Amino acid sequence: MPVVRHKFQSIQPGADAEMLILGTFVPEAEENTDFFYGRSRNYLWHLLPICWKLESLKEASLTQKQDFMRKYKIGFADLINTLEVPEGEEANTDDNFVDSHVSEWNNIISLIESLPALKAVYFTKKTFNGIPNIKEQLIAIAAYCKQKNIRLCKLETPARHFSVEKQQQWVDTIVLQKTCLRV
Repeated sequence: MPVVRHKFQSIQPGADAEMLILGTFVPEAEENTDFFYGRSRNYLWHLLPICWKLESLKEASLTQKQDFMRKYKIGFADLINTLEVPEGEEANTDDNFVDSHVSEWNNIISLIESLPALKAVYFTKKTFNGIPNIKEQLIAIAAYCKQKNIRLCKLETPARHFSVEKQQQWVDTIVLQKTCLRV
């Protein structure tokens, strides 16, 4: 079976990152994305800047996104490094499929340990329906974060659509820190 690597596996958060946005997986075959959350039906780069009352970066260049990340001390990582999939399924990103074909997890706890300024981790999924392996990984990360007094919250997924309600949940969780969906 073919092994599919994470497209951005070599990208690491800056050492001064105070916030880590944690997702699941971007396959190396993903052609139309230049960075994490870059798919056309993903609105992270719309939601995140608006949290600070800035213009959307959804159509912005990678350099503009990286400038934003540096200014707000944001890093990105995904739980999964590689998948082993049936021939012809190399671009399948369905959550249930991905969850059942992981061949290598990223060591997120080691990553967190390497970020001395880290204050918060935000996971971009609200539910764990059909993804028990991802849930298990996140439970371990949440326990570690609790022990180290690092805030860990789930966010409404930035995928599929934008809504005022979703934007408010992101503002309330990330900026105002008045809500936190726990693992």
